[in-house]
Amino acid sequence: MKKIFTLLIMGLCVAAYPALAQDKFAFVDENGTVLANDATVVRTTVEQGAEGEDVIYSGISVKNVGASASDFLKVHYEVIQLDNGTYQICFPMTCNMQTATGVYETSPGQLMGDLQDIQSEWFPTADGSCIVKLTIETLTRKPGFPPSYETTGYGPALTIEFVKGGAPEPVTGDVNGDGEVNITDVNAIINVILSPDTVTSNADVTNDGEVNITDVNAVIDIILSAN
Repeated sequence: MKKIFTLLIMGLCVAAYPALAQDKFAFVDENGTVLANDATVVRTTVEQGAEGEDVIYSGISVKNVGASASDFLKVHYEVIQLDNGTYQICFPMTCNMQTATGVYETSPGQLMGDLQDIQSEWFPTADGSCIVKLTIETLTRKPGFPPSYETTGYGPALTIEFVKGGAPEPVTGDVNGDGEVNITDVNAIINVILSPDTVTSNADVTNDGEVNITDVNAVIDIILSAN
């Protein structure tokens, strides 16, 4: 039963994977590592801003991995949790600041070079968390004025969890870091297997130093044992 379930999930993921517009742009961390689709990064380092305020930076940039001069993009972002303070995102040329949860988006634009900092950051006023999911939308500009755009694809997506006051304990099998173990974690591992140049910090569920089908089976065992 488990083998059939595993093969079914593999087939679904292989079919869905090319639909993502990951051949144009990618999210990368501060080390330049390309992050897997639907990966989660946790940031806990509190720094001082220009006016002495607390700030936690994401360290996330967008990289051109195959876009041309005709490709534009915008970042859709969902503020899932905002315990206090404000969340700010500056991309491509404008800054948006949010004080409440909700679904928002940046203006369309082009990268200034092959790598551009998103300047995604949380300004906490007390201990707590801010969780934001980013998704890239790729576009092309239509002829005429005023400017209008046509969507050419979506993806990849990335969740950033800012934490002040201590990082939460990781849950075994929670590959994407959303606090639950379910089919999305299986998909996250398969994405890493299909694209070895991507990384998800929790993908090595078995802690054997490799990310492979045994990690997929380990997560499936956790899901089945919970039901």
